[in-house]
Amino acid sequence: MLTASQGLPGPLLTPVKFQSKQPAVVRVCATSWGSSLSAASSLRIYRAFSRTRPQLRINNSSVRYKGPRRHLVSCQAASESQPESSEQDANQLVTQLNSALAQEDYARAGQLRDKLKAVQGSSDSLADWREYGCPDWLADRAEKLGFRFPTEIQRRAAAPIAGGQDVIVQSQTGSGKTLSFVMPLLARLQYPPALYPEDLKAPQAVIVAPTRELGVQIVMLIYKLLGGTTSARQPGDPANMFQYTGPRGIKVRGVLDKEEVLFAKNDSYLFGVHVVVGLPGTLAELISEPNAYALFRDLRIIAVDEADACFQDSGEAMGLVLDQAMGNGLKPPVVLLGATLAAGLAADASNRGWMIQPNTVNVGSAGQVPMATRHTYIVTEDSQKLLALSRHIRHHLRQKGEDVAPSRALVFASSEEAAEAAAAPLRNVLWNQHKIAVLLPHGEEPIKALTSFRDHAASLLLATPAASRGLDLPEIAYIYNLDLPASAVDYVHRAGRAGRIGSFSPGTVVTVVSPDQVPALRQMAASLKLKLEEEPLESLQPVMNTADDQRTALEDLFNLQ
Repeated sequence: MLTASQGLPGPLLTPVKFQSKQPAVVRVCATSWGSSLSAASSLRIYRAFSRTRPQLRINNSSVRYKGPRRHLVSCQAASESQPESSEQDANQLVTQLNSALAQEDYARAGQLRDKLKAVQGSSDSLADWREYGCPDWLADRAEKLGFRFPTEIQRRAAAPIAGGQDVIVQSQTGSGKTLSFVMPLLARLQYPPALYPEDLKAPQAVIVAPTRELGVQIVMLIYKLLGGTTSARQPGDPANMFQYTGPRGIKVRGVLDKEEVLFAKNDSYLFGVHVVVGLPGTLAELISEPNAYALFRDLRIIAVDEADACFQDSGEAMGLVLDQAMGNGLKPPVVLLGATLAAGLAADASNRGWMIQPNTVNVGSAGQVPMATRHTYIVTEDSQKLLALSRHIRHHLRQKGEDVAPSRALVFASSEEAAEAAAAPLRNVLWNQHKIAVLLPHGEEPIKALTSFRDHAASLLLATPAASRGLDLPEIAYIYNLDLPASAVDYVHRAGRAGRIGSFSPGTVVTVVSPDQVPALRQMAASLKLKLEEEPLESLQPVMNTADDQRTALEDLFNLQ
């Protein structure tokens, strides 16, 4: 059971002192626990001073912190690794703006805010979550988790979702769509004293996701927003459970496999649960005989993430789930989200009675890939694709140098069988350069692989196409397609794992294709308006300066052909 835990209030801050002389100077002094200004305070100071572009000095000598310095060092490292985006990519600008606010660098934050407005064509000023209908406790929790201000898609989607409208949300990958519905969805629910968990007959909110991996990610995000914590091991971490101020005992549960369906039907698995996250198939099984569970009797909202994949892969199950949700008395609001939604989705949903005059929220164009992401390809025979991939990885490791951590990479195989076949050879040839996790769609291993990669225990994740939908994986520098994606939509979702909000690297997508696949790849790139560059295979030839180099090259040939 994932039940959020709560505790005592966190450490206090010493006052922020403002000097009256110009230019304005803000001196920030943290207590011995290493705390910083809250996101809300940072945002208020930023707004007050951004008009005058203040000069900011952080007096590091006054930070009386006696514990581990790791988080302070990583903050500085992040600052040094965030070049200005030459192509004005919105996701990169939001990431840099979040970093500037976290470091109380309000002069730079003001500059980045203006650039972001220009890119998005928006006149809106930055606001905190409270201005979009979120209660104080939820806004405070989001800010402490690093979501310092709502992005454009989050600002525009919040009011109609929280207001109970039917809404269709479409935005480019990595722009914050998940939070755009999770925050107003949680704001819409009832909590004690209005409604106690033991008085719930069924969940107030149901969320549908196309894959188990994405479902787990959504469950964990809501769990943390409701006060839960997974690995807060640093003193003064603002996201730990002791800083949570919201309602206690609020539960989120996943119904993501057959075992959890059986638990929900035959046990008290869903008793007192506010939010349920499930797959189309598992939810359809849950509400069907024998022992059908009355999932929708207290329903206040239902959301479908990556809706195009849900309907395309599980159309019959989606129809059953939504039809039954509508037939339970008062119609609940329905939210459909995705980066590549079909043009006729609103009309189809309205014709089926699932939506009434839906409010459509679009940011960017359908199928848009983050602008700053680079797209390249390597041409080689099918039998040489793994060899070309390993040589490309080694080539960039040499460029970075031996003393630098390897760039984080995500490799897409064409199928589960292809991923299993590639895992052992890649582990053999990259064993001393990358730690590899393999993400397959069954059993407990997917969760372990994702956790390993998210926690930086692994630096390369080998995955199937199912992992291209919605997963938010940190700081991916390279996306490798070990074969041609099935369609332009698949390419968009794979490429969308890089250049996301929160990643300082815009990322590079490398597709390894055979000569006969090149025309299809170029056509795919043209339809997406992408600049595609070829990386000659000759430029990736192994270095043969020493006997060790020669032995490594021979081992690669043995393992990868």
